[in-house]
Amino acid sequence: MKITPFALLTTLVLVAATALAADHAIFNGKNLDGWHADPEDTAKDWSVQDGMIVGDNPGKNNSVLWTDTDHGDFELTLEYQTDSEDYDSGVFVRGKSHQVQIGVSRSLKRDLTGCIYAPKDDRGKYPAETDKVESVHKLGEWNKLRIVATGKRIQTFLNDEPFVDYEAVVIPDTGKIGLQLHAGVHQTMRFRNIVFKPLNK
Repeated sequence: MKITPFALLTTLVLVAATALAADHAIFNGKNLDGWHADPEDTAKDWSVQDGMIVGDNPGKNNSVLWTDTDHGDFELTLEYQTDSEDYDSGVFVRGKSHQVQIGVSRSLKRDLTGCIYAPKDDRGKYPAETDKVESVHKLGEWNKLRIVATGKRIQTFLNDEPFVDYEAVVIPDTGKIGLQLHAGVHQTMRFRNIVFKPLNK
């Protein structure tokens, strides 16, 4: 079979792109190497099942599964699902100061999925909200969440719908990414198809 120069170039580009994606992967799909739980005694609440990160806190404890490494500007896409009737989870962006909410806020008692929790900015607990949550968020189903963090700007997209575009005040330039199980509610959260891409300034 004759291989044309174009076909060879296309193959090389695909191989290079695959290798680059693997280099920047934050989850290997097999175990939690590269992650740690805080508090440490809640590590039992996190596992890998069928290529997914699963968080389950029967003791209703707060637990965050953090990346071991710090990250600057990035784009993170993941899918999440839960069978729990009530859940309060989220994705921390560069440490604890800013979080993208998933589920019902314990304090405001309403679904704020895709909105920004940032009390340290002194603009209220949720300074960036949207009225799209009820129509876009699929309760009990798989949802796709995309987060783009560039400088102090955080953009969120839920199921490919633009959600919030927020300019933070006190967010660090670099920090760890975390998946949360909030205290006070027993929930089982599943995260899959986690794709991480660092962004150059």
